[in-house]
Amino acid sequence: MDEYLQKLVRELGEAINDSINNSDSVNTALERIRETGNEVFLVLEATIAFKEKLAEADETPPLADVPIEERLNDLSHEDRQFLRSLKIKFDND
Repeated sequence: MDEYLQKLVRELGEAINDSINNSDSVNTALERIRETGNEVFLVLEATIAFKEKLAEADETPPLADVPIEERLNDLSHEDRQFLRSLKIKFDND
């Protein structure tokens, strides 16, 4: 990752951190927990992923043009477990 992109990612992290720290609803919820006599630590993990933009000729078709069977093949095991936890079933279930 080049230095400019690293700088932008740092700025994004700082913006997320600032928005959480300045959130009245987050601070109110944390304070309510502290009022119970408990110490609270808020740790959040963010995953930032990048995908190189493809040239127009290489772009994939919109999802509406891709058959559902093909889209289901792209689901990971974790995706399927999550959907099953929501009581969403697949034809092969």
